[in-house]
Amino acid sequence: MRHAQALADKAFAADGSVWVGEWHTHPTSRPTPSTRDTATYRQLLDDPELGFHSVIAVILARYEHDWVGTAWAARHDRITPVELRLDGLVG
Repeated sequence: MRHAQALADKAFAADGSVWVGEWHTHPTSRPTPSTRDTATYRQLLDDPELGFHSVIAVILARYEHDWVGTAWAARHDRITPVELRLDGLVG
């Protein structure tokens, strides 16, 4: 956690970037946002102190013997898939 915070602090100091996102697994279902996921994104987007315009989420799911992933961009009016490339990962 300290390493991630240090990277976020460095990015903010350099150009005002804010590191926002999350990832998790769905080991027994598809890599699509669940009702609970959608509620979490809405809660983050509705928090005036955070001031987020969008949240990026990555969901990994087990498919046969491999993991597959989908990235999602959550905005106030919609959640849409975005390209996620996992080329070259060993695993």
